Amino acid sequence: MESNTPLASGGNTDPKDLYQISLLIDQLRHDDQHVRINACKNLVNIAKALGPDRTREELIPFINESVDDEDDVLLAIAEIIGDLTECVGGREYLYSLLSTVELLAMVEDSTVRDAAVKSAEKIVLGMPEEHLVTYFVPFVLQLANKDWFTARISATSLFHIVFRHLPASKKQDFKNSYIKLCTDDTPMVRRMAAENFQKLASQLSIQEIQEEFLLPFNKLAADDQDSVRIQAINICTGFAQTLPEEFKMSQVLPVVIAIGTDRAWRVRWSLACNIYDISQALGDQMTNNTIYECFDNLLRDSEAEVRSAAAKNVSLMCSLLRKEIMLNKVLPSLRLLVRDTSEHVRASMAGVINDLAPILGRDDTVDQLLPMLLELLRDESSDVRLNIISNLDTINSVVGVELLSQSLLPAIVDLAEDGKWRVRFAIIELIPRVAEQLGCDFFNEKLNNLCMVWMGDDVYSIRRAAANNLYKLTELFGEEWAKEQIFPRIERMHTHTNYLQRMTSLYSMQVLVKVLSVFTLEETIVPLILQMITDTVPNVRLTVARTLKDIVSISGSDLHDSFLNNCIVPALRTLSTDTDRDVRFYSTTALEEVNAISRMVE
Repeated sequence: MESNTPLASGGNTDPKDLYQISLLIDQLRHDDQHVRINACKNLVNIAKALGPDRTREELIPFINESVDDEDDVLLAIAEIIGDLTECVGGREYLYSLLSTVELLAMVEDSTVRDAAVKSAEKIVLGMPEEHLVTYFVPFVLQLANKDWFTARISATSLFHIVFRHLPASKKQDFKNSYIKLCTDDTPMVRRMAAENFQKLASQLSIQEIQEEFLLPFNKLAADDQDSVRIQAINICTGFAQTLPEEFKMSQVLPVVIAIGTDRAWRVRWSLACNIYDISQALGDQMTNNTIYECFDNLLRDSEAEVRSAAAKNVSLMCSLLRKEIMLNKVLPSLRLLVRDTSEHVRASMAGVINDLAPILGRDDTVDQLLPMLLELLRDESSDVRLNIISNLDTINSVVGVELLSQSLLPAIVDLAEDGKWRVRFAIIELIPRVAEQLGCDFFNEKLNNLCMVWMGDDVYSIRRAAANNLYKLTELFGEEWAKEQIFPRIERMHTHTNYLQRMTSLYSMQVLVKVLSVFTLEETIVPLILQMITDTVPNVRLTVARTLKDIVSISGSDLHDSFLNNCIVPALRTLSTDTDRDVRFYSTTALEEVNAISRMVE
């Protein structure tokens, strides 16, 4: 960063600040790029030290002479230049920063240009209204007419910022310049003009849109570059929300239909992602008369990415469609997606298919939807089956669990034994929800043993998640259920030869403390824990100390004094002299909590 501007000399700068300013200026000229970047981030401090006059007269020209630096340095300047608004002497001098923004808005690196545009927004929002016409309008129009295309790209992002504050004559200049950018020779300029089109159009009257902006909109929608055409989808949504019905029908709807059959799959994919928003904006009549056919074509598209995006919008789109269209047009396409060759398409379908049940009603759900759902439950992909199981609430409320359980159980068992531990982890987290739907008797008969098997899994996260599940299940089914179904397993595990099994039993008791009565804690849980204070494995003793600490923290004030003093305190004192320092720490902390409880009682 080279410059001949004598920043650190002369003026009325306080001598105490002069050295610091000189140091920062030297860093701005340093050979090391990282030093220059850090110095750029301190431009606000330099400006404050220099004062408003020297900032305008010396610092800004110095920066302007230095914009041929590395992109990372320019990015640092572009990000900080908008923060100098309080350092140039007030609102009436903010225009002085635009010269730097103009230079940065022309560089090749898009991240620098984007940062410069954001800084321009900060600057212009603080300018007096009369300065908008005097300084900002010429600034934007000058960028829009530059020979180098990067300047014109940046200009497209600036028109809408102050448009509503301009007088009519300047608004017309802005509109004419923007329309020219929409037909620019450079595709990247047209793409950015299309991307920012709706931001400007939203500030226009309906008459202005109809008379001036429909033609450039149609040209952008028919552009030979798919990167431009893809931007037309957002414009369609905006126009559909503002234009009268006849213009929606004649101008917007044909463009949407054309996008649905576009030769570029990315354009069709973008429509599939936004089909619900566009349909909602166009209204029920056009959606049910025309758009449903476009949606159906997207569901049957030759590209899997398009089908997957359309499938994710199935439930939303069906909420807008008449029931007969769903049954006769959409559901046949969904049957094909259930057997799609792409796993991603089937997974997308599985994620939303349950949401169709309330829309269809019980009879049609049983006849039309349930066969597809059961087929997805038998899918070879664990992700597909998992998506179905994770969203059973909706369909269960419509048809009841009896119709689901026959196919649901095998799918859960398959996922529970999946080779990927993350799949097993996901199904564990879903078990309490499934248990609530199936009921206690069905769960005890079919799934209870599965939950206990997870506690012996090879993966720590699975064992811990299985232990946490016991808390949720006990909260759901009650303490008596836990005594009957869980305690026998814990009693076997706490004397297991594998120390990991013994630790898992302690994890289980840790979480159960939150839902068990004091009587059960004193009669069953604590005695089991106390049997393990002399375990040969330090990690087990550490977990014992942690578990006792949790019991004291959560239920200590409810425990009987005799039990606390005769059972828990001696055990903690034994552990407080353990050879392992972590064991000593947790047991000592627990003893301190016991003492605090005793003082509160006194």
